[in-house]
Amino acid sequence: MTAEVHRIASRRSIGKVKGLLHSLVPRATCFAFYDVSRACFWSSDGADDYELDNFVTDLPVEILHGREPDSTFLRRTLASGRTILLLTVPGDGADALGVLIAVFSRNAGKASWFNPNLIREILLPVVDVIRENLYLEERVSLLERRSAAVEKELKLVYTLDEKVHGTSRSHSGLAQLVGQSGRYLGVAYSVLLLPAKRIRISATHSSWKHVNRKSLDKYLIDVLFPKLIGEDEPAVFEVPPSSNHESPADQGFQVMLSPLHDAAGNVEGAVAQLGKVNGQSFTAENMRFMSHVVRKVEYLIRQSFDVMTGLMNRSGFEAQIHESLGQLEKPTDVHQMVYFDLDNLQLVNDTFGQQAGDEVIKRFGQLIEEQLPRNGIATRLTGDDFAILLTHSSEEEAMALAKSLCGSSDQLRYLKGDKSLQVTVSAGIAPFTAQVSDESSILKAARIACDSAKDHGRDRIEVYDQQNQSIIRRFDDMNLVTEIQKSLDADELELHAQPIVSLSRKGVAPRFEVLLRMRGTDGTCISTSAFFSAAERYQLMPQIDRWVVSATISSLRPHSGFLEESGVVFSVNLSGQSLGDDAIRRFIEEEIDASGVPAASLCFEVTESAAVANRRKAQSFIDSLRKRGCRFSLDDFGAGLSSFAYLKNFNVDTLKIDGSFIRDITDNRISESMVAAITQVAKVMELDTVAEYVENSKTKTLLRKLGVDFVQGHATGKPRPLDIVMQELLGQDVASKA
Repeated sequence: MTAEVHRIASRRSIGKVKGLLHSLVPRATCFAFYDVSRACFWSSDGADDYELDNFVTDLPVEILHGREPDSTFLRRTLASGRTILLLTVPGDGADALGVLIAVFSRNAGKASWFNPNLIREILLPVVDVIRENLYLEERVSLLERRSAAVEKELKLVYTLDEKVHGTSRSHSGLAQLVGQSGRYLGVAYSVLLLPAKRIRISATHSSWKHVNRKSLDKYLIDVLFPKLIGEDEPAVFEVPPSSNHESPADQGFQVMLSPLHDAAGNVEGAVAQLGKVNGQSFTAENMRFMSHVVRKVEYLIRQSFDVMTGLMNRSGFEAQIHESLGQLEKPTDVHQMVYFDLDNLQLVNDTFGQQAGDEVIKRFGQLIEEQLPRNGIATRLTGDDFAILLTHSSEEEAMALAKSLCGSSDQLRYLKGDKSLQVTVSAGIAPFTAQVSDESSILKAARIACDSAKDHGRDRIEVYDQQNQSIIRRFDDMNLVTEIQKSLDADELELHAQPIVSLSRKGVAPRFEVLLRMRGTDGTCISTSAFFSAAERYQLMPQIDRWVVSATISSLRPHSGFLEESGVVFSVNLSGQSLGDDAIRRFIEEEIDASGVPAASLCFEVTESAAVANRRKAQSFIDSLRKRGCRFSLDDFGAGLSSFAYLKNFNVDTLKIDGSFIRDITDNRISESMVAAITQVAKVMELDTVAEYVENSKTKTLLRKLGVDFVQGHATGKPRPLDIVMQELLGQDVASKA
């Protein structure tokens, strides 16, 4: 350890031992510490003591550095008659850090109380404290020096970021990095080369405008790139002059190659800086600068390009869409988005394996690259989905490109032995102008058109048409599904309850159906038809069902005793997507067991169509929960052509008659007959019947006459928040007991 400890912070820190020293040896007049340079590092009285300074100056080196074990503790008398005791403060190695000197008054050494050995024993722990303090100060100093070095490096990085500003995750971001770094270094030619990904981005100084850059690139790839294998940092190579002196490059120049590594650490390309314009050599600082540049380049490549095809990935592509919007200056300016989906690729994967499917994806990526026009930017979005952005292009040009690529699908046929599978391509085109709201809506529109092409038979092309209602509906679903997911994640959905009222029985325990509501960003309720259309299309129903079951049971949990005593029943809807999910059945059982809510207070409603579609699983689902005491209701009964034939297969408690028969029952004899028939069959099977959508007293009267047991609708009670309904039930119970 060095003795470079002459900092005011250290002096103050060591000076804190003054009180300790004087409390241990109160008869001492002063304490001082001198370092090995013989300078007074600290004195307890803060005054100059020239006699003491001169004494230390004349000390032999062996004593000052503590090299003689016998001289680590000395007693001396100064010319003034004062007595001093000297203790060496040891260091790590052979040399000491300095000396601690205790000064006593004139003739103190002759006093009876003066015991040098005792004082030494008292002061030794303080010597250790001083030693540790000096070490800590040196460590702090070392850390500060290291921090300063790191700060210097950070400033370099910040400077680099300023030099290569605006590097969005896109092709143009890489172009800015190449161009800005070349200008910063003052080179004649900068180029990013990734041969495997077929990526080449360059920037040229005016002095090299007429140099044959293709031949330079070939030289870099064929001659210099192999020398980068195994290298991690930039390397400089000398290119000798050639006999031909027609261009500046023939005069000889330096090349700085900065290797680019893939995710596995292999060199896959390089950023090359060729020939400083001022003719000087590359410096260590230049190489360090480029080591930062290539890290940023590697990050952009990984973020912006697909590993399998070399095309831009979704992240980089969306950044490119955003940049392209700035090019739409006039209202008449139009870009085109073309969306591709490979048909039958899953069949290739299932038949020949994942590697075969990957090979088809690579082939299609190559087809896109071969046919991509100059105003086109291509991406592999995910899986077998691709897209091309055509800037300043007409619908006819987009259609021509889509037809050409779809027509090349014969090159996507996969052959293995005597087996082969043909992969076709579906495409969707969506034009857009500067009026679009965001980048995602552009891709959504093109994807919707592509999905429509698949729905209409595949191997075809469709153009997004805002007048096409089916396309608009799908677009609305795509927008709404993100809002549904946000509401689920934020626990912002609402539960309402609508009464199910008995028509004939008195004293029947109240029944309610739990209904789900979602509010939009403006606070208004989203229509249930739109909500469930989006949720079902994008397979969100199992997640929604879990939320509804959990939220309902949580609301009922505090009132378990009341529910068991009163017999109140709440009906919860389950989707067809949930009926086939054993995990949801187990989830419901666990929620009931953990809550203490009586199973008999819960009735689960499943639609007839969902039950028939999953007949075996539906019955297993129903039987399992009925054994626990839950009830089941078959919703929308009568909508199917074979309702009565399937009814005997389901062990349920209630039939909810399809609303289409109830809405016009007072005017349609067929609807009336169907309701009468359902009611008769239900009575034979000892099932309750419920009629939904009862909106007026006339309908209610007719249903009572037909023998329907319960009715539900605005004529008997509108849906209200579940918590309010529960509080009212509790209030009625208290009133009846009073």
